[in-house]
Amino acid sequence: MKLLAVIALIPVALGPLPQEERSLTIALCLGGEITIPLGDREDRPSRDCHQEGCHAGSCREKTKRAQRTI
Repeated sequence: MKLLAVIALIPVALGPLPQEERSLTIALCLGGEITIPLGDREDRPSRDCHQEGCHAGSCREKTKRAQRTI
């Protein structure tokens, strides 16, 4: 019985095994395919966009809409 308990604990002692890099591969209509990596977000480069070219929405000047009266 103790041997069975020790065998059951082996996967816990090993921990998670390394996995292959995850990616999404999509077949295109003309026979080609496109691959999109689904890796961690840590490897993404930082965005150094110019303030005038940034379209983040929070940096745009907001205009007041005309109020309708009924």
